Formats: sequence, C-alpha cells, structure tokens
Amino acid sequence: MTIRTRGAALMAALAFVSAIVMGFAPKTLADPIQPPPPKPIPYPVAQPDDLPRISPIGGAQVKTNTPLGLGPGTGRPLAAGRERSNVTISPSPTDGTHLPTAIAGKDVVLHLPQERELTPAQWGDGGAATFTSRDTDYRISPFAGGGADVNIIRRTIFTPENFTFGLRVPEGTHVRQGSNVVLVESDAAPGLPATTIATLSVPVARDAKGNPVQVNPVIHGDYMYQQSNLALDLGPADIFAFPITITLSYRASSIPASGQLATDWEGLPEGGGPPEAKKAAQIIGAPGDYVVDPGGAYRPASVDPVLYAQRHADRCLSGPNEFRSEDGRTADFWTSCQRQAMCLDVTPAQMSVDVCKNQAFANMSAQCTATFGQTGPDYEACLNVANGHAAWSKENLLGGWVCQPAGPGTNTRFLPSNNNRYCS
Repeated sequence: MTIRTRGAALMAALAFVSAIVMGFAPKTLADPIQPPPPKPIPYPVAQPDDLPRISPIGGAQVKTNTPLGLGPGTGRPLAAGRERSNVTISPSPTDGTHLPTAIAGKDVVLHLPQERELTPAQWGDGGAATFTSRDTDYRISPFAGGGADVNIIRRTIFTPENFTFGLRVPEGTHVRQGSNVVLVESDAAPGLPATTIATLSVPVARDAKGNPVQVNPVIHGDYMYQQSNLALDLGPADIFAFPITITLSYRASSIPASGQLATDWEGLPEGGGPPEAKKAAQIIGAPGDYVVDPGGAYRPASVDPVLYAQRHADRCLSGPNEFRSEDGRTADFWTSCQRQAMCLDVTPAQMSVDVCKNQAFANMSAQCTATFGQTGPDYEACLNVANGHAAWSKENLLGGWVCQPAGPGTNTRFLPSNNNRYCS
C-alpha cells in the first residue's frame, strides 16, 4: 500500500469517528427504542390549601411548624367555615355535639360531663343518641329546628351530684346567666350592644315520683380546656325515688329567654289561668307591620306570586297556628310564623335562610315552655308540633328577598321592623 493510499484510509477513518461523536451516525447504528411522547397535562382539579398549623382536638390543640405541602391550590382551605343548619352528634363523646347559633357559620360545641368515661353513641329514633357511663345516661335528642334536648338520667344514689358541661363558644362571643336562662351572646362593641345567639335553659330535675329536685347552675371558665363550663349542682333527693331525670334544652335563639318564667317553672295552671297569666306567657310578640295579604292585593307585578303568597299568608303554612292541650292551655305559633316570614324577606343580605327557620323553632319552643313547663307529656307533644313546623319549613319555604308592601295606614317614612325596603 502506497503512502497516498494509506493517507486516504486514515482520513476516512477519522471522518467516520467524527460523525459518530457529533451524532451523525447512520440510522442503522442508532438505538431503535425511542421514548414515548409526554402525556398531556390532566384536567386541573381544585386542590385545597395547606392544612391549618393549629388544629383543635377536643379541649387540646395540635401544632406544627412544618409545612404540609398541599398548597397553594385553587380550592378553598380545608378549614373553611360553613353554615351548620342542624345539630351534629358525634359517635364519640369526646368530639362533642356541634350546635348551630343565630349567626350563620358560628357554632357552639357541647361536651358532656366525664366524656372520656362514656360509651360510644347508641342511636335511637329521630337521630337521638345515648351515651352511658357506669351509673349515668346522657340522651341527646336533636330537632329539625337546630335545637336539642339533653336528658341526664341519674340512675343510683351513688352517682355524683355535680355535672359539668363544657361549652366551646365561637370567637367574639361569651356565656352569661340571664333571667331564668343561660345565654350565649356576642361581645359588645361601640355602637353594637351584645345580642343573643343561643340559649340554654336552666335545668329542671324530677325524681321517679315526679317530685322536683333543686338544681343550681353555675357558669365558670376552664383555663385548661379553653372553654366555658356550665356546672349543675343538685340538691338533696329521695333515696327511694331514683332514677332522677335532669333536662337541659339548647336553642339557636335570638331572644334572651327560653320560656321559663321562673327557675322552677311548671307551666300555666289548668285552663291557662287568669288573663294576666296568659299575657305573661305570650313571650313571642307579633310584628306590628306584618301584612296579611293572601290574595296579593298589594303585590307589585315584579314580585313572584308564589313567594309573595308564602310571605303574606293569613295562617301558618307549616302547621297549625297553635297547640292546645286537653286541659285548655294554648301555645300560640302564629306570631312565630309571622316573624319567620319577615325574617325570610331580608335573606340572604341580612340573614341566612336556615337561621330564620331555626329561630322560628326556638320561638315556638319558648311558647311551649312558657305554657306547659319544660317537662311532661304536654310539653313533649307541643315540642313535636313545633318540630314538625321546622321540618316542613326547611323542605318547602323559599328564601330570597321580597320588598315590604305598603298596606293601609303604613307610615313609609320609617323603615319596616326587619330593616327592609318598601315596594315601589
């Protein structure tokens, strides 16, 4: 091989090596397996933001300084508040019972006495739950109107005479003892007086023979669990008249009364008693500017006739106007229906629909208590009728703003009692 031939072969070898290094090798020498094209981005799903750094667990708190890495997302936070329409009873007694108030989105959590010693919930009719300890039963009966009755059944004389309920109230509220009632109120501010957002009745207790047992409620704070406590101290009882039943009622009410006209209130006498007694028991007054117009004589053309007919009926659409016992005592519901209609007129700008309906039940319940006391078959029957009103209302009554019609003699220089606007 001549020098010229050797030089040409060497140059060809160098060109081939350079082509391989520079990526220009023939396709027959390349890797035949090619990676698949990337998948398209899936449809974006809203994700929550990070978990809260401080999470309450019962009376304690768990904290972390480590970000959990779930956000920022496109959805609402995991801890976003929502309105609670009805009572929520947890199967575990340590989780408490969550109760709505007269302010949408703000709840009260009720903790039973000695909750860590109680069994899980035993469910009964109507969503009632019973929690049991060695010698005491706690039965929580919820109602469609956002309230609940708590029955404490002290089975034996060896049961402690003191029962302490825990109350975790919303931020910006407090617990105070009113006249024959325990109140949950908003904190006062300049120009904004404290208002009632929930009530608890002063408990009544009766032994197996039907005799009353004295109960002294005491409100105090609990620094350890960061809550308010309602302590019930029972007076002496007949050792041969067990079990003793103690009744505590919670209502999402905006009026500072539970219907008890005295701490040991047992209702009106048979027949209702004298006129002054009947008047005192009528604690839910009718709004003076409610317009009865079932025919729609004052309805503007722009207002829905179905909605207008619901708001200006001449009777309660959800049930009877009153409950009358066999002995002649009567609890009036018509005024509560009128107040509910005027409350719904200003939804959702001023009031929540569920709040209006829960307040109507609380008002009817207060009338039942003022008329029949807090225990007994007449009270229970009256409360069942009020509960039927609340259940029907939540299924059928419509929400939404409706202007106030100007009936005969209406002074339009002043706003209506619900701060509504008059129809033009």
